[in-house]
Amino acid sequence: MQSLNSMAVNPSAPCCNNLEVGPLSARKIITITKTTNDVDNKTTTFTSIVQPMIVELIGTIFFILIGLLGACSDDSKNNSLIAGLSFGFSLIIFVASLGHISGGHFNPAVTLGVCIAGDIKLKKALLYMPMQLIGGAMAAGIFRLISRTSTYHRFRGGATFLVTIETLKETGELTKERINWWEGICIEILLTFVFVTVILMVTINSKSKSTFAPIYIGMALCVCIFASNMLTGGSLNPARSLGSAIFANVWSHHYLYWIGPLIGATLAGVFYRFIWGAKDNHLSDNK
Repeated sequence: MQSLNSMAVNPSAPCCNNLEVGPLSARKIITITKTTNDVDNKTTTFTSIVQPMIVELIGTIFFILIGLLGACSDDSKNNSLIAGLSFGFSLIIFVASLGHISGGHFNPAVTLGVCIAGDIKLKKALLYMPMQLIGGAMAAGIFRLISRTSTYHRFRGGATFLVTIETLKETGELTKERINWWEGICIEILLTFVFVTVILMVTINSKSKSTFAPIYIGMALCVCIFASNMLTGGSLNPARSLGSAIFANVWSHHYLYWIGPLIGATLAGVFYRFIWGAKDNHLSDNK
């Protein structure tokens, strides 16, 4: 009768045919590697696509909501100042806190300009824009919900529209003159161009990139709203105008708040790509 030890080491024994260590270890290593790769792929998908989309949604909601709450709190001559500071400082806060995740666009026009400049891929840009538009609509809806009815109607729900300018003549006669549609488009184009150009220069350009970018971006928005609030309402952002238009049902010349910002952002992206930042290395692999 064979001893137990001799059976354990006898390679010709039938019970040892499936005890090959090499192939089994290889299968274990392959399985573990495949599992690890699957986890890494899921993590990469979340951090590079899902997480930034959520940030753009949430950031847009609170950026626009805070801006609306401030801008619609005072209808005196200081309204432009309050509106500019409300939206500008709100943008500073959320770009500084969330910008490292998604870039802190919160504006389809900004996303378009950054995409044309080459700092974000088209696929991600197309995912950002619906989130921003939904965020703008949700912000306007929340604003409608928490605002007093009288205040909401007095400010027309924070909607943007071409302002009627009242002028007192020497004869004492009060005349009213509305900004023309083409003037409104030109204003939105020019100011969006300035705004997006500042963003590209302080966040992308290798020579002028700054750790104080959120402050510069917010102050740029402040200045642009100061300049245009009493003319077009100072939108520079289709998401900001769309939400208010939906809930306040104010659609007068709404198209110019898409045409103006998108053309302005396109020009800013083209100028950056071929003039301001022509020597920079665009479209990094990790974007």
